[in-house]
Amino acid sequence: MTPPRRRTLPRLPICGIALTLLTLLGTSACTHDKAPAPATTTTAPALTTRQAELLALTRFTNYRRGTAQITADIPVQGHPARLTGRLDWRHGTGLAILQGNGGVLEHGRHLLRWNHTTVSVRHNWTGPLPTPPPQRGWAQRELTARASTIDTALLLLLSLAADRPDNAQLLLRSGARRLGDEEVAGVPVTVFAGPSATPPQGATPETARTTPSRTRYWVEADGRLRRFSARLGGGTEWLVATFSA
Repeated sequence: MTPPRRRTLPRLPICGIALTLLTLLGTSACTHDKAPAPATTTTAPALTTRQAELLALTRFTNYRRGTAQITADIPVQGHPARLTGRLDWRHGTGLAILQGNGGVLEHGRHLLRWNHTTVSVRHNWTGPLPTPPPQRGWAQRELTARASTIDTALLLLLSLAADRPDNAQLLLRSGARRLGDEEVAGVPVTVFAGPSATPPQGATPETARTTPSRTRYWVEADGRLRRFSARLGGGTEWLVATFSA
């Protein structure tokens, strides 16, 4: 008898996303009823020292926080796939249900478990998010940033935590910008455009700010991440993620 063919998540081209996205600072996210901030931010004010310190604290705050519930929309060839689950930033793992919405994913519903190097999939998952995850039945493969927007998104979400604060002085020279103030679930937040995708070596703030940012961060006054968005590839599609306790 011929063994059944092993299935994996589709590997979708993503048109040259910068690998530097995986190490960008902070956190930002978009609401589901509001589009991400515009990609052009040259008119937004540069960071003050205090704002740079807040943005530099965000990934460390996520690490100390440990875990978070997540709802994210991942663009997959023009069709947003919904990822719903939880992240363990302290241990660098995630567990979530991926729901397709047409396109290459069709309307499949799959359970994902991943870390910084691999992703495991339980196809055609019909139950709720399990606690703990099942021990058997997983199809595992390498997780690669350039493989697909799904892989890129999974890695980006885990990259939003670090065991120490980022360098605020480097942020001041990175092209990061303050986009304004909003509220998320009634909580005041500051909205940031993250560092430029590829800031020139030794760039001044004036030079760095002309390089478009690919990330947005919605941050509370204590450094807590509420939302995050990232433009994947060279187009206009954005990963959109919202976090809660």
